[in-house]
Amino acid sequence: MPCIFCIAVFAILATAVTTAALDQLESRLATEAATPVRRTTNSSSVVRFEFEFPVPPLNSGRRRPDKAITAPVALTVYKRYGRVRIQVLTHDLQRAQAEALQKRIAAVAGLEIIEWSNPQTERIIHEAIETESKMEAADLDTPQQRRWPQNKQV
Repeated sequence: MPCIFCIAVFAILATAVTTAALDQLESRLATEAATPVRRTTNSSSVVRFEFEFPVPPLNSGRRRPDKAITAPVALTVYKRYGRVRIQVLTHDLQRAQAEALQKRIAAVAGLEIIEWSNPQTERIIHEAIETESKMEAADLDTPQQRRWPQNKQV
């Protein structure tokens, strides 16, 4: 599911991403995550963490803060490049909420955000997914013609 994401780098780490650095990153995330932090991918080049994280409230001028909500997040570490992708895995947040969430995760994890996804690119991806979904639905509704082997007479 493509969503709002940012690319970050380790603020302190200047060398290769080590197992100790990944363990430290995981424990930092666990201090504020709303659910356990899971390593869903762990290969020689990529580690992916998935968890729910509290969405920081936006300053809306209200006296009472909004009800506390969480959002699913995937944090992918590209070991070779020392880069991290923080991806919000829901479309239920406003862009400002998603960016505030990513900033908070970066702060907790000791990361520095260097690039944000842009709305134009995100829109193109969303439109492509919608088109693909419609095509798949049409394929399910349309009976498929099956090519039967023809008997060859000798």
